[in-house]
Amino acid sequence: MTDLEKILGPASPGLLDPQYVVAVARYQGMVHWLLLETENLILDWTKWRNEFVEAGYQVPGVDVAAAQRAGIVVPDRDTAGEFFHAPEVHRLSLEFLRKALLERFENAQSWWDVSFLFPIAFVDFDSSRLAPFYHQGPQLERYVPDEWVGEFVDFANTYPEEVFPAADKFWVVDGRDLLDELNERGRSAEASRAAVDEPDQGTYTII
Repeated sequence: MTDLEKILGPASPGLLDPQYVVAVARYQGMVHWLLLETENLILDWTKWRNEFVEAGYQVPGVDVAAAQRAGIVVPDRDTAGEFFHAPEVHRLSLEFLRKALLERFENAQSWWDVSFLFPIAFVDFDSSRLAPFYHQGPQLERYVPDEWVGEFVDFANTYPEEVFPAADKFWVVDGRDLLDELNERGRSAEASRAAVDEPDQGTYTII
């Protein structure tokens, strides 16, 4: 898949196949956007495989599984460049993701309506840190390489500017934080639903 953005198309309802997720990576001071299967965000496949083996499952060797990501069993700072070009790791541009979000933003009632566009993990090869932030799937933070830090954290809103600059966030457009606006829409919708469901405590009348 050499021209992924052309194949996916800018407005296709199937922009991302359900098996794929978006992730953001930092390497040599630059931010990269990736489209890949969740399994490829499990950085240390040896640790992951060992859990299955200890539980009594028959699983293929890590070398077999790693074939889909250029034979890299444990991506780290030394192999990050190769990892980015692995057959099952696809590059996305900031502009592509921003356009996809803008096409759906007006009709989105909350973040959930466009959640497939947003990254579920931040892989910082420069500081050897993995920060997943997901609502389902494997606990990625458990399978980080030795000497790495794995921590479940809302990196989109908490990482400092020097690590994850606003200029590299596709949801920040002309100074507007569209992610924040989507979350506010969701909170407002939830509050409205709660108000409708709440019984009126002050109009009880005995007839």
